[in-house]
Amino acid sequence: MLFIFIGLFVCLYALPSITLALLQIRHIKKELQKPAILLESEDYLQAGAYAIASLRLNIISTLLETILFSAWVCFGLKLLNHELTLLFPQTLNPLWQGVALILSFVLLGSIIELPLSIYKTFGLDKKFGFSKQSPQLFMIDLCKHLLLSLIIGGVIAALLILIIENVALWWIVGFIVLLCIVILANLIYPTLIAPLFNKFTPLEDDNLKARIESLLNTIGFKSNGVFVIDASRRDGRLNAYFGGIGKSKRVVLFDTLLDKISADGLIAILGHELGRFKHKDILKNILIIACLLFVLFFVVGHLPASLFSALGLAQNGAGVIIVMLLISPVLTFWFMPLVGYFSRKAEYAADAFGASLSSKHCLANALVRLVNENKSFPSSHPAYIFFYYTHPPLLQRLKALDYDIQH
Repeated sequence: MLFIFIGLFVCLYALPSITLALLQIRHIKKELQKPAILLESEDYLQAGAYAIASLRLNIISTLLETILFSAWVCFGLKLLNHELTLLFPQTLNPLWQGVALILSFVLLGSIIELPLSIYKTFGLDKKFGFSKQSPQLFMIDLCKHLLLSLIIGGVIAALLILIIENVALWWIVGFIVLLCIVILANLIYPTLIAPLFNKFTPLEDDNLKARIESLLNTIGFKSNGVFVIDASRRDGRLNAYFGGIGKSKRVVLFDTLLDKISADGLIAILGHELGRFKHKDILKNILIIACLLFVLFFVVGHLPASLFSALGLAQNGAGVIIVMLLISPVLTFWFMPLVGYFSRKAEYAADAFGASLSSKHCLANALVRLVNENKSFPSSHPAYIFFYYTHPPLLQRLKALDYDIQH
């Protein structure tokens, strides 16, 4: 049974992921032989080199993930469970024993994968001029992530354990509770979580602020402010977004964006983001997440007891959650095409809306500016787009905006 479990992980996740990465690498290498588009020749070559290097790193990450999965399945979970049983006294509440098992499982996995994260930040991204992060800031962020994961993850784990072990149709109730937590996270993230990692300051440019607020008023978007974050401390790439739901909504601009994009271009980009709000894309995304969570809970809720026994786990709350974490990459991978399909359609609609608030020309020029500053390679393999892209390829977006690619 364990070999079947590992085989399914390899066939349904690892091999398809690696195959798609190899297809994308081959596609980019072929495109690099052609004349540069949208970027200057030197930037075009650099964007391609970065994309290929990132894909190779993703392949290594997938291989490591597969080895780690196999190790957990074959002996790791049995060993971890045994060591925690020896470590904690028998008098300890079983609930907290379960929480300790889950958090230990997540923590050990994160530690094993940490070297790849360090290499990406200080090797790959530094080499191509993206990462601005210092070792000190990296460690501070890491400690904050760890602390938040232990606190929030521990609370969620304890809640789910109680549901799994005390409710008959636990997979339905657990799904509803976790979905509520996802919605709550969207609500509190902009005002409570994000400020722990970035400094948020009100936009000081009164003229730009007035233009943004006028833009928001045209469609009745009520936010609690327009803020600039110090993204340049960590990364040189550009971005802007609307965060939160309900009264927590806020407009967030990267300080890198203000330095590189004109006011007209910025208004066009925000118009696109407003289009997503106008079309209720956040609610649609939550609905899609709900479908994924439902499938995940349904599958784990109907797994045979023999699988838990073979893994060295009791079929209790902690055991169920760990198996859920083990198989979630597989389900997420096969759910991504559905997510991408609806997301790409939404992006086209948001582009059309943004263009109606400014102009097609203005939005297209802003998108081209973004791809130049972020050194994003403008072409991808169709299969890679199908599985991974939540945004349409830039060339297709520009075509929809009547932009002359050779311009």
